[in-house]
Amino acid sequence: VEESASSVFFVGDLFDFWFEYKYVIPKKHFAVINQLARMREKNIQITYLAGNHDFWLGNFFDRELGIQTFDDEWTGEIDGKRFFLFHGDGVAKKDYGYRFLKKVLRNRFSIKLYQWIHPDWGIPFARFVSGSSRHYTNHIKLNDHSDYIEYAQERFEDGYDYVIMGHRHNPFEYKEKGKKYINLGDWLYNFSYAVFDGENLNIKFHKQDA
Repeated sequence: VEESASSVFFVGDLFDFWFEYKYVIPKKHFAVINQLARMREKNIQITYLAGNHDFWLGNFFDRELGIQTFDDEWTGEIDGKRFFLFHGDGVAKKDYGYRFLKKVLRNRFSIKLYQWIHPDWGIPFARFVSGSSRHYTNHIKLNDHSDYIEYAQERFEDGYDYVIMGHRHNPFEYKEKGKKYINLGDWLYNFSYAVFDGENLNIKFHKQDA
């Protein structure tokens, strides 16, 4: 997308785990961060929404790379169309455990406590937990989109033309009265993403041999 995009939105879980200490960031992600920096040098606007694997965003992306970050949803208008972007964690009504855990993990006090753990211990441990969370997400009923469709319909009623979410790792598209909800899928198995060309929003699939 570096050659053609004017704006790029990451709708959470760009990293399997992200946590910023005062002077430390996870070095494993250097190549990705370097690519983001190159894109910003070409004046590509980048917006980063927190997901359930990378919600501990500090000020690194904003301050060092000029990337806008949002803890929850992003809303805006592009070429006359109103967009609602949200990672999608917590939308599933029966996921009571995660809804409670989300409030605990995103609490400022919890973040301060975790910063006391040395990075050589804190980062590997969090990656282990993050991998377990991904394993759980991949084994829930991915074909049941009812809660997400209902959530999208509520946003349609609010006046949004497009609703985009992720989280479920399952590419999906739902249309209703000229409006559209898209679940982006993932880059682990489906290599899926969405493109808005100024007129239409569609799911695309990257060909690894291309």
